[in-house]
Amino acid sequence: MPAATTALDPRWYGDPAVYQRERAAVWAREWLVFAPADRLDRPGRYVADMVAGWPLFVVVAPDGNLHGFHNVCAHRGGPILWDGAGSCGNLVCRYHGWAYNWDGSLRNARDFGDIPAIDADALGLAAIRVQRWRNLVWVCLDADAPPLATALGSFPDQCAEFPMEEFRFTHEQTRTLVCNWKTYADNYLEGYHIPIVHPELNREIDVREYRVEVFEPDGYCLHTAPARDGAINRGRWLFRYPNLALNVYGHGMNVERIIPDGPDRTLVVYQFFWADPDDLANEEAVKISAVTLDQDQAICEAVQRNLDAGAYRAGPLSGRHEAGVGWFQDRIRRAVGEGD
Repeated sequence: MPAATTALDPRWYGDPAVYQRERAAVWAREWLVFAPADRLDRPGRYVADMVAGWPLFVVVAPDGNLHGFHNVCAHRGGPILWDGAGSCGNLVCRYHGWAYNWDGSLRNARDFGDIPAIDADALGLAAIRVQRWRNLVWVCLDADAPPLATALGSFPDQCAEFPMEEFRFTHEQTRTLVCNWKTYADNYLEGYHIPIVHPELNREIDVREYRVEVFEPDGYCLHTAPARDGAINRGRWLFRYPNLALNVYGHGMNVERIIPDGPDRTLVVYQFFWADPDDLANEEAVKISAVTLDQDQAICEAVQRNLDAGAYRAGPLSGRHEAGVGWFQDRIRRAVGEGD
């Protein structure tokens, strides 16, 4: 299917009703990277986080298996685990102390009394699907979605030559952008803006040869551009719908997750993995990433201001430079629908 030739209408970039439809049609149905496997490497380890308004957690049970749930107690909606990463010895609601087994079934309703009687079988935690691919843990809220391996299609082939399991997760940086998540994703999916917005990156690559190749129906695209002599940005740049940017190199990788925080805020979570965490050259790569993100944040927030102003009407997309944007926006249209 050819990519769209006209951009999304600006109402898609801030309308609360559109955002609620996206929560159900995109974020509740797709496989999403949730955490580095290094954070879930032994029994009791957990990661709890919000994804597009969905409070979720993944935990390692005593048998070593991964389990995922909505972080919502069946009693009155309290959290089971505080947001973040850590270790726990059991699953107990932080509000009223209801306790759950590792499979999510209710173990004990603390001091609840006998009247009215409760149906323990109906009061377990709501499960989500969890699978690991290489050194990343993924989640999916849709019980009917295909397995992760099927959903990924040929995406793993793009990473096959890189020793990802040897890369150790070292740290993450989270940035809050005052824009809709699609404003940032659109920006990521084209190199058209690089000469104007990213002078440092422009010196490292031949932007005249920048290409975005779409792999559909596998749901991802590949960014390519010849690197100039001495450039450190040599590797594979991938984007997987709806929100994963994976940049992988011989010496490490960074994982960029684009997460909506409501219709008008976006969290960009950068996670860094290195083959040699003590290599001082890593600091330069982190510094360049921060500069690039500063520049992207400034332009995306300015674009969002203009989208909200009421003067913009959906403009044309370049077949040469913005095929990735058209592909992404078509996917959103098909998933969410064109309703008001």
